[in-house]
Amino acid sequence: MNILFVHQGLMSFVQRDLEILQSAHEVRDLRFRGLEDLPALMSGARWADLTFSWFGKLHAFFAVLFSRILNKKAVVVAGGDDVAYEPEIGYGMFSYWWKRWCPLFVFRCADLILSVSEFNRCETLVNARADPGKVRLLYHGFDVQNWSWADGRPKESMALTVGRVTVETFLVKGLDLFVQSAAHLSELPFLLVGPWQDEAVDRLRAIAPPNVTFTGGLYGADLVRAYRQARVYVQVSRHESFGCSVAEAMLCECVPVVSRRAALPEVVGDCGFYVDELTPEAVAARIEEALRSDLGPRARERIVHEFPLEKRRRGLLAAVDEVMSR
Repeated sequence: MNILFVHQGLMSFVQRDLEILQSAHEVRDLRFRGLEDLPALMSGARWADLTFSWFGKLHAFFAVLFSRILNKKAVVVAGGDDVAYEPEIGYGMFSYWWKRWCPLFVFRCADLILSVSEFNRCETLVNARADPGKVRLLYHGFDVQNWSWADGRPKESMALTVGRVTVETFLVKGLDLFVQSAAHLSELPFLLVGPWQDEAVDRLRAIAPPNVTFTGGLYGADLVRAYRQARVYVQVSRHESFGCSVAEAMLCECVPVVSRRAALPEVVGDCGFYVDELTPEAVAARIEEALRSDLGPRARERIVHEFPLEKRRRGLLAAVDEVMSR
């Protein structure tokens, strides 16, 4: 099968899906940066039997549109703000009337929609008004060998969070709560890992006590080392379609401290600590509990059994085969 894989950037989970599809099919990889890429997208759609798009944004609009014009199949993964409606924090394409048209078209006209969590699936049905018969739940999958506490060195008493540092993630990912909670645990090191993409890091530094360290982006072995080092991983998001960093941290036997919001309970289950009131004081209290717990091995086992990469691989390949056989 010929597949045109359309995206706006190869984040780690997007890269994983590309590699899975490449293992079984002929795949052309197209990064859509703007309207100048439309000729390449149209050419790729003519060549392909199926277009595969990550996120229902402008690149997916054209991929689905061209697929319909050319009588080709279109698969789209709903995975974040493309189906979100969170006007209180200004997050999600459905929070803005002038952006809604794009995901509404994409998710109504695609042949198959893959959702990364049950919460994400519900958003796709309610906000994007997708046909329930076209929406399928397919969780992320993780390489359980790469993400592990294999070196066996003792965990340090440290709180870690990982994510892009932007104006958007400041509230969405709860970065403000993470750094503010550090003031209530002044002897505990807090580590915020993630690339600085705008002035948000200056805003965070302005409210952060001295025990917070901003590393910038860490990747590959350096990121694994940070997960292995920390005893507690914190993700007090106000919206989360899945929470890949949480799963990676749990595989490295970090004890998760998360908000009881969106898809985070689907990932963490009963292997972590939940913050019900999103205040710095409540976050700090849960971090203290997590430091004293021994949930790290249980947290790893949950991800190993519930979200293995092989399950994602089988589900993804079966989904595209099913679409083509209809």
